[in-house]
Amino acid sequence: MAIHVIENKKILVLKSRRGEDDLLRYLRNSRAILTYFPVVETEPNFSSKTVTSAFNNLKKYKLAIFVSPNAVKFAFEYLDNMKLTLSNEISYFAVGEVSAKLLCERVGNVIYPKANFSSEGLLELPQLKQVSGKRILIFRGGQGSEILRDSLLLKAESVDYCDIYKRKINKNYLTQARKKMKDIDCLVVFSAQVLSSLGNLNAICGNHDWRQLTLLVASRRLAKIGEELGYKSIKVANTSSVDGMELAFSEIFR
Repeated sequence: MAIHVIENKKILVLKSRRGEDDLLRYLRNSRAILTYFPVVETEPNFSSKTVTSAFNNLKKYKLAIFVSPNAVKFAFEYLDNMKLTLSNEISYFAVGEVSAKLLCERVGNVIYPKANFSSEGLLELPQLKQVSGKRILIFRGGQGSEILRDSLLLKAESVDYCDIYKRKINKNYLTQARKKMKDIDCLVVFSAQVLSSLGNLNAICGNHDWRQLTLLVASRRLAKIGEELGYKSIKVANTSSVDGMELAFSEIFR
């Protein structure tokens, strides 16, 4: 079991602040030496005219895609503030299992990949290969999901963004993370924005032996970014779920 493999391993997790989530709880219970920095700060973007327009015209869309739990959370908050509901005429999709479970609180059926929780995994679903002539709305946090939109636009009539929330990097936490990186065994990152903000490894410390550090990500796209930034050891988890991460840790530290 990975619980024995990661005991006393120094693991740095960089993600948005969502309280004690399943991954952090798993790492603490597994007796890893955990450092967690909530480097991504989120806030609602409800005053945006684009957001208002998207909700006012929801009925014109046939598919709605939520790329993160925060996208669902802030969409629900907007709906509650405006006393609106989600249409039953729309097919709802989520990139990950957590987002799907949240969505299911308000809509009956949510479609999401059962293994590869990423844009690439979502695009592999048969339902998203049959979008000819349909209008699609993507709920996100201000950036990202370009691969998803560009791929869907090859067949769909239109693919629009609803930037329901804003994301920004906490520079203080980012500085602390950079300093910590020279003294860890594994770095866990879920966002291209976070990984890119850390910068090139040689810029962090040019004379450090970075071969001792493993970057753990949940998509090949992030792995490619990691390679460009100088990471020598990169592990791509099958999924971003705790089970997927546990398997990845067992393979890293076996």
